[in-house]
Amino acid sequence: MAAIVVFAIIVAGIAVNNARSAMQSARQDAAAAEIRILDPLVAAYGLDHSGYGGMTGSALERDYGARLDGAAKSTLEITATNANSYCIQIRDGAWYAARRGPSAPIETSQQAICP
Repeated sequence: MAAIVVFAIIVAGIAVNNARSAMQSARQDAAAAEIRILDPLVAAYGLDHSGYGGMTGSALERDYGARLDGAAKSTLEITATNANSYCIQIRDGAWYAARRGPSAPIETSQQAICP
């Protein structure tokens, strides 16, 4: 009987660990997806304003119809904007996703990426 209890505890521990890992992976993917959703809006802003200087989340929402959920909207940061580049970042749980400029890949990290 004791062996069955020990086995059940081990199986439960493994299941909890797998569920936690899956949740973290889902948050990482969700943060990166929010950045991908904003890509065409950021590109439109850059074209309309001859660059990215002055770009804000409010401007993307107001002028380009950015639709972010409440959590993404509250964690959106746009920094280092100039004529040729920007850094846009969103946090989902413990995960950050960011893009540093129009041709850079999306990065994910458990630490802030944009300055």
